[in-house]
Amino acid sequence: MPAGFFTTICLLLLLVLWPFILMDFMLIGLYKLGIPPFIGLGIIFCIILGSLIDIPLKRIKTVSKVPTDLRPLFGFNPWFPRQTHQKKQLIIAINVGGCVVPSVLALYQLARLFSAEMILMPVIVIIINVIICYQLSEIKAGVGVLLPAYVPGVMAALCGVILTPENPPATAFCAGIFGPLIGADLLRLKQIIALNSGTASIGGAGTFDGIIISGFIALLLS
Repeated sequence: MPAGFFTTICLLLLLVLWPFILMDFMLIGLYKLGIPPFIGLGIIFCIILGSLIDIPLKRIKTVSKVPTDLRPLFGFNPWFPRQTHQKKQLIIAINVGGCVVPSVLALYQLARLFSAEMILMPVIVIIINVIICYQLSEIKAGVGVLLPAYVPGVMAALCGVILTPENPPATAFCAGIFGPLIGADLLRLKQIIALNSGTASIGGAGTFDGIIISGFIALLLS
């Protein structure tokens, strides 16, 4: 048997089984919210299929001046530099699977908490996580918003368990979703627009976006 053959087979099996393992973890998290497995499976498929759909919200057109004087290349002094106007376009979009579906689910959980007269502390937990996500996030040209993947979810779970022991999963999930969404995406929107080109998709990584990861980590840990 060639060296490394067994390791290669294990890696291939892991790649095949990984989506099912991920779905199982997501089902466990949704079950903690009181969602039955068959409904939870439908939600997961909506997240996966919705990750392929971006809904454009706004198109921002900008014009920048770019120097095109070629005389310095031939040894002439550029007394009157020439410039051309370069048009750029930034598209602000929202991803269905990475943002819309989890946000609707989080709003539903908030409504349940409100009906149970438990809204104050969950809102405080959400605000705490929004501040944390805003402080930890940064904008990088060509990449977008950078945010540590696991910190928002861990903090949401910790605050949910401490401040709302009556129903920590719902609070942690809401904070895990709205923390990155508001703190890392919406509050950084002006800086994203300043990049002036490309497409800025909120929740654009779909199932592997920070919003989804943070929300389900918070659920599993709470």
